[in-house]
Amino acid sequence: MPDHDVSPMPEHRAPQSDLETADPAQSDSALAVPAPNAGQAQLPAPVATATYVATADAASPIDPQIRAFLLAMLEEMPPGWHYLARERMLGFGGREDDDWTPMCGPLRVESLVRDGHGRNWSRRIRFLDRDGILRHVTIAEEEMIAGPRRVCAQLVSAGLAIEGNRDYIVDMLRRWPVRARTRLVSQPGWQQAGDTPVFVLPDGSVLGRFSPHEDAIELSITRPAAPPCGSLEGWKDSIGQLALGNPAIICAISAALTGPLLKFAGIDTLGLNFHARTSSGKTTALVAALSCMAPREALATWNATNTGLELTCLQANDGALLLDEFPAQPSTEIIAALYSTGNGTGRLRGNRKLALEKTTHWRTAMLSTSERPIAAMLASARIDMPAGLSVRLIDIPARSWTHGIFENLHGYASGHALSEAIRDAAGRHHGHALPAFVQRLIEHHAIIATTVPALIERLQPDMLAAVGLTVDSPDGPVQRVLKRLALIAATGEIAARLGVLPWPQNTASVALTEIARLWHRAHAAQPPTSAEAMAHRLTGWLRANRHRLLRPGAVLGDNDVGWIDTNWIYLGAEALRTEVASGMQAERAVKLLREAGILVPGGERVSSQYKLPRSIDPDRNRAYRLDRSMLEMG
Repeated sequence: MPDHDVSPMPEHRAPQSDLETADPAQSDSALAVPAPNAGQAQLPAPVATATYVATADAASPIDPQIRAFLLAMLEEMPPGWHYLARERMLGFGGREDDDWTPMCGPLRVESLVRDGHGRNWSRRIRFLDRDGILRHVTIAEEEMIAGPRRVCAQLVSAGLAIEGNRDYIVDMLRRWPVRARTRLVSQPGWQQAGDTPVFVLPDGSVLGRFSPHEDAIELSITRPAAPPCGSLEGWKDSIGQLALGNPAIICAISAALTGPLLKFAGIDTLGLNFHARTSSGKTTALVAALSCMAPREALATWNATNTGLELTCLQANDGALLLDEFPAQPSTEIIAALYSTGNGTGRLRGNRKLALEKTTHWRTAMLSTSERPIAAMLASARIDMPAGLSVRLIDIPARSWTHGIFENLHGYASGHALSEAIRDAAGRHHGHALPAFVQRLIEHHAIIATTVPALIERLQPDMLAAVGLTVDSPDGPVQRVLKRLALIAATGEIAARLGVLPWPQNTASVALTEIARLWHRAHAAQPPTSAEAMAHRLTGWLRANRHRLLRPGAVLGDNDVGWIDTNWIYLGAEALRTEVASGMQAERAVKLLREAGILVPGGERVSSQYKLPRSIDPDRNRAYRLDRSMLEMG
């Protein structure tokens, strides 16, 4: 946590004239602003605001938030301290001018702050700055002990007027009676307030109810958010309805709402990448998804965030991260960010004490676009796709429907016209669906934890059947991708049942089943780019061709491809080159299988093959030796 955090509050300006008294028993009269007396020097009239209008001949009301702040300060001040209204200063000593020593502007310690582990304690100090604006600053307790000079320097820098002894001021801050407690959290998403779940949005807003005795929860680094526009009903009647009959839009909107359900599904990272050449409508899918929480102008690109993607992911914890236009020539920073994004973890770092800091983690649903599959783009740049990333970032061919990404034009003349209608609707209605969904999840939190896994378990078999597999098929990349697509479908179904999405029952599940079929067809046609994917391809090929493997010592026929014994499969070079490695370089396939620990060379420096013993092949030919224990043969 930083040593201090200065955040401007909403602009509440105090009147630029005297406060009558510092006695809290005289509350309203103490805070009243008298009309100036004749013959006295006139102070400049304050700036007019919506809550305060200066007049020359009548008392002016004080902003309610400033009044509440001053009353609380007057009630809580440590013994020996008084507030001289005429000077707008806290001071030490008696109430009369000749007994009173001015120290600093009006302030109060409103809360003790610590992190979620009960460490790194700080004091949240609210004060009126020299312009009469309410602000706050958070100062670490260790700073209070380290020295008054540093504490007062932070307060002065933040805008507090200081005239007196620094030691007295810091002593006052340490003796200030504080009942309120604030728990500082490092990322948005689900938090626990006692027995009650609450949800912190990236802008620091907290959804849910707090018990009076529970700590407040505050986000340490907030992301400014544009205010919602339009209404949820307006969004449902426009974007929600235009999504019907368009599986890609249904998928994108459901995925944008999936973040809050990731923890219930036991999934850390879920990503979709819509890929197609230009003018396909793929960016419009992201605009529709983004409208669930923000305006279309908030859509970022990969290049715009390449140096801060880890922080962006952290701020999207339990939410959605949308990035347009994955670059054809990705930078080193983007590649590193892509790896950490897919893994859901930040980089390991050291601190100034040479100790390793705790690695950051996040749960995020990410939506992206590119002109080609990300796996293919990395392969073109001779960059290996990390194992597991193709499962966490699922490439979806966007130009798969009659009008690019659209199937149902809803009466519009073209896909372009429908795209413009969605973008226009997103400008008029945005920022409602995600908060409304989270609020309903909180209201039904007790059953959501069991509903999500049950829905995934019900939906996944339909997706498996759509790609030609069964629930008994061995676990692998396909199963894990389909689990994520089933979670997106479950999100859409739950949001529709809770009244957030205007879709009939099974709308999301039918759309995501179609997405699963399209993904699997494209996936099967793509050459593997990771060791895991290569292992999966080999496993499927061996399952289909096991009858072509003979017992040791048998003579191979024209259709036979090798031998099999208890521990090993000895695969002929021709079968690996022309069948297993179909569509890719054989050397690349061999390299990936070696990385997977499946292909075990025979010890020769220049060859990955194994010279067979006579007990296997009387002619002692070379073959590729495959470790059966590493294969998912079933």
